[in-house]
Amino acid sequence: MSRASSFIASMIAASLLSAAGCATVAPYERERLAKPDMDMSRNADAKAGEEHATAYREGSSGGMGSSGGGCGCN
Repeated sequence: MSRASSFIASMIAASLLSAAGCATVAPYERERLAKPDMDMSRNADAKAGEEHATAYREGSSGGMGSSGGGCGCN
């Protein structure tokens, strides 16, 4: 077996193993699997932190209404 065919065989095996970990989730199961902690609108501190990070990143384009440049020097 040549080196190239061995590499291709190992890549195919790796892709088959990684595809085996995928699962289909039914729509009625998604609510149970979703974590409420990941919803930023429920936690005011997390929402404020997310808005601050967005304003810091996109300050030059007017993200979230803050003034200043994208360098963080508001």
